[in-house]
Amino acid sequence: MRRVAVLCCAALACAGAQPRPAAPISEPGQVPVVHEQVAPGDRSKIPQPGPPPALKVPPQRHFQLASGLKVRLVEYHRLPIVALHLVVDAGATHDPSDRPGLASFTASMMTEGTKRRSATQISDDLGFMGASLAAGASFDAASLSGSALVTHLDDLLELFDDVLEHPSFPASDFARVQDQRLVGLLQQRDQPHAVASKAFAHLFWGAHPYGHWIMGTEKSVKAMKRDDLVGYHAARWRPNVSELVVVGDVTEPELRAKLEKALAGWTGIAATAPAPKPPPPPSLRTVLVRKRGAAPQSFVMMGMPGFARASPDYVPAEVAAEVLGGGTASRLFRELREKEGYTYGIYARAEARKLGGTSFIVGSVKADVTGAATRALLRQLDGLRTAPVPEGELEVARNALLLSLPSDFAIAAGIAGKVAEEVVNGLPDDYWDDYAAQVSKVSPADVQRVAQQYFDPRQLTTVMVCDPAVVKPQLQGLPLGPIEVRTAPSAP
Repeated sequence: MRRVAVLCCAALACAGAQPRPAAPISEPGQVPVVHEQVAPGDRSKIPQPGPPPALKVPPQRHFQLASGLKVRLVEYHRLPIVALHLVVDAGATHDPSDRPGLASFTASMMTEGTKRRSATQISDDLGFMGASLAAGASFDAASLSGSALVTHLDDLLELFDDVLEHPSFPASDFARVQDQRLVGLLQQRDQPHAVASKAFAHLFWGAHPYGHWIMGTEKSVKAMKRDDLVGYHAARWRPNVSELVVVGDVTEPELRAKLEKALAGWTGIAATAPAPKPPPPPSLRTVLVRKRGAAPQSFVMMGMPGFARASPDYVPAEVAAEVLGGGTASRLFRELREKEGYTYGIYARAEARKLGGTSFIVGSVKADVTGAATRALLRQLDGLRTAPVPEGELEVARNALLLSLPSDFAIAAGIAGKVAEEVVNGLPDDYWDDYAAQVSKVSPADVQRVAQQYFDPRQLTTVMVCDPAVVKPQLQGLPLGPIEVRTAPSAP
């Protein structure tokens, strides 16, 4: 019995004992890993952002091909990839007045077939290489871009040149793309942002090349013929008004030889474009566009004269827009959404193009508080213009711009796109190297100065897509200028 009792006590003791953690096993010569306990942070305080990461873009090498095509090379040997981005002065500023949307339509058809390949064959060749290829047009430029592993560079260049030189604009694909664009324009009739943007562009820019919708109109797209695209491509897609950006794992001597061979047949000269008409002088005015059907919200688009992309005021104005309406920490978001509940989101931005720009405030507000929301918005504009921004608030805005910047340069195609922005707007080679330093230097006085110049409510053009019967009485007494009511385009 005594032996049984001892064994029972021993078993109970073992059952109550806590197992000791096994010591980490390490290889001979290794230092054992020690896991430290980290104290939890103070959750009552907002975590402070770290310093913005340094951004250093590799230098650009410039050379010119025998055809006159300018080339910029950024050697990027991190990965065996090459990205191409051709910038062509064939953007929508060259649209004929009776055929708006021609530049965009032409670019969208570039990859739909060539004299050697159908659209399906282009897609198959790209798939075989694991490559990409795309064409498009903005107001200031058209572009053809692509990327592939460096081992497929010769094949990519051959396909790139085929699409660039020999687009055939096949009749069947032309009809399909034309129908797609018409459907898109019809759908935009029910999209308040598109309705407001079209009305605003005409009001604000007038006969200036920026004064039309980049996709054109239903009338102009219906009237376009295949020959219009062929003629536009022949007239504008020429090497003397183009520049090719190459970023990737390639050196200048080998790239020059490959380009001379691949693009030898691309020749011709585009005519010098006439100087654009100036925009009309700014005037204080408001247009209410009657939205078809029930309008529980009012879509608001306000714009004031801005600046060209190459302006030295671009950086401080970007910071000012970030303070005013750049994100969830901005004044408009905190005042109109968090405090008053007028909106789900309303934003400010400085849109700068090659020939000029607009300082925008854009968003939707509840229809029954449109007047109150507009008053609150004007108060925030006035506050930005009349009082310096506190340094803490300014630091948040600067960090919002700086901390997201490196992601734009994370891959070869991203770098190519940023360098192409320099090409389009005539920016210096070291623009992005100096950008972070320029943002960091923006002071409260700089923000107040650009706010007074470019966020001037006395030059406000306002478009609201809304129910005028509900909204117009709310706007009485507000400094918005004459109020005109228009009807949105109706469905056919």
